[in-house]
Amino acid sequence: MLPRLNFIRPFLVDWLMGYLLVGTTLLTTSQFSLADEAYIRDTLYVPLRGGESSEHRIIHRGIKSGTLLERLETNEQTGYTRVRTSKGLEGWLLTQYLVDEPIASTQLDRVKSELQSLDKKHQQTLLSLKEAVEEREVLADQNALLTEDLATITTLSANVVVIDEQNKRLSEERDILLQEITDLNELTDVLSDDREQQWFLRGAGIILIGLLIGFWLSRRIYHKRDSGGWA
Repeated sequence: MLPRLNFIRPFLVDWLMGYLLVGTTLLTTSQFSLADEAYIRDTLYVPLRGGESSEHRIIHRGIKSGTLLERLETNEQTGYTRVRTSKGLEGWLLTQYLVDEPIASTQLDRVKSELQSLDKKHQQTLLSLKEAVEEREVLADQNALLTEDLATITTLSANVVVIDEQNKRLSEERDILLQEITDLNELTDVLSDDREQQWFLRGAGIILIGLLIGFWLSRRIYHKRDSGGWA
């Protein structure tokens, strides 16, 4: 029994110590979160002096951090650098305040500006995309109308082919009918000529018969007159 108790006791102690450590940490964190928070500002105002020491007079009360300066010369022994501002003011300040790249706030402002520019471009892209979608829908509608028109034209083209074939067939039948009419006209002319000849012959025959009858009657009258048949 004793070895078993010796094993359990260290385990319970470690567990209790861990529990107390976690509780203490949480309590400290909660107290810190309830405290009044504050931050150290990163904006500095560096004085510009007339010489390479803090004893020289200040010619500019404070140049704000992030200001772009022209570096004219650097004295590593004194730790000062002569600079010129954008307004042409020249003076000395501690070299430790100078960096070769823009400070974080300047870079942050630049990033914010770029983000705003990108956001505008994004909005313009979304607007262009919306306009493209609307234009695509309009083009789709126009395509549907053109497809219907094409189907109609195709149907009409098929009808035109059929009508053209019918016109060709009717033209051939018309030519055949015209030829038959021509033949009938020629036959009519021939029959008309024959009929005129027949009427001429009939008239001539009637006239000849009339002459023969008249001649015969005149001969009979003449004979009766000679024979005294007429008293």
